[in-house]
Amino acid sequence: MAYISTEDVKMIRNALKAEMPQYKFSVVRDHHSSVTISMMKGPAFAEFEYFDRYTHEYKKGTLGQNDGYDQINTYHTGDFYGKENAAIFDKIVKIAKTAGEKKWYDNSDSMTDYFDTAYYVHLNVGKFGKDYEVVEAA
Repeated sequence: MAYISTEDVKMIRNALKAEMPQYKFSVVRDHHSSVTISMMKGPAFAEFEYFDRYTHEYKKGTLGQNDGYDQINTYHTGDFYGKENAAIFDKIVKIAKTAGEKKWYDNSDSMTDYFDTAYYVHLNVGKFGKDYEVVEAA
């Protein structure tokens, strides 16, 4: 059963702050089973090309174009957000899975409807109602 403690969330928050000081994060525990990491402030993201599933064509995009925030699909970062941005997101997810005392694992088997993971990691750029703030490098 997925579970993450307050101490593990605190360790993730401190590790993100130490390893990625150019960004400001909001790191919260969500329903005892997941950690939600929202990137709140930092450098601008690179422009990327994405596939619009409604018009069936490739378009240029930037993060934050959807009402000022984006929910990041952590399983397909390279396909959806470009290689530069994917490197940032993958690093955040790696930190989230290794920083706490609890060892992260995933023994799930969707074919038998069996889900067993240490905890879930959700990643956002900005929050609903509070946009990601772009800060120029000093």
